[in-house]
Amino acid sequence: MQPGFFNHLLLICQFEIKRGFATRKGLLSLITFAVIWYFILLYPLRFAAGLVVQGNSLHQHFSFFDFIGFGSIQHWPISEFDVFWHLALMLFPILSITLAADQTCSDRERGTLRFIVMRSSRDRVFFGRFTGVMIIQTLLIGAAAFSTLALVLNRDTSLFSSALPDLFALIVNLVLIVLPFTAMMAALSAQVKSARQATLWAILIWTFMAGMINGLSYYVPGLDFLKLLIPGYQLSDLAQLSGWQTLQLAYVPLLQSLILLAFGRWIMARQAL
Repeated sequence: MQPGFFNHLLLICQFEIKRGFATRKGLLSLITFAVIWYFILLYPLRFAAGLVVQGNSLHQHFSFFDFIGFGSIQHWPISEFDVFWHLALMLFPILSITLAADQTCSDRERGTLRFIVMRSSRDRVFFGRFTGVMIIQTLLIGAAAFSTLALVLNRDTSLFSSALPDLFALIVNLVLIVLPFTAMMAALSAQVKSARQATLWAILIWTFMAGMINGLSYYVPGLDFLKLLIPGYQLSDLAQLSGWQTLQLAYVPLLQSLILLAFGRWIMARQAL
């Protein structure tokens, strides 16, 4: 490994974080996320959690999660975390595709990536941008989780000590969940010319790959292991778990991330700047 690799990687990571929080585009994204999450927290999350607290059946009052295959939202001890978990399993992968789309593609299109690589290396830029985007998403996940904790404490402050372990389990799992999606966007960003193209290709490739692999595994059950290649394929199984039990499937996003990052690094090493 080249001397100063991690120092350069850290500088590029810091630049990505600054771009995410201190630029007009980054601030607009953060404000949009904050407003959307505020209304999610205030209405669907609080409403659905209230139904659980009252002892009502969500199969009768809130069947959306059953419709999409996530099942009943009655697994976590604290109802707000239960609803947050199911909502987050849908929202944060989508958010990750959006936030992580522009890791290197816009710099390549403007010609600034060549200038950056002259003073660093392709590996440092690739992994530095990826790490920076992951830190931004971790902060957003933490903010959403702690705001949900505030909602729990607003209902019952005595739940604080029992809520903390589940809170950190939520954060760790959601960070793991967005890892392969961010790695997929890093690979696509190294190939295409704009964030919009990266987002469109991610949706198309993910949809096509999921459909093709599911079809093959249906007719040839021996190919069922190929589902490991689909980012997020384990989400419906995760929805049936709670607490630290959710880490039973942690190997899936970790394996997917390693494969996608290796593929993205290969693209970055060969792509014209």
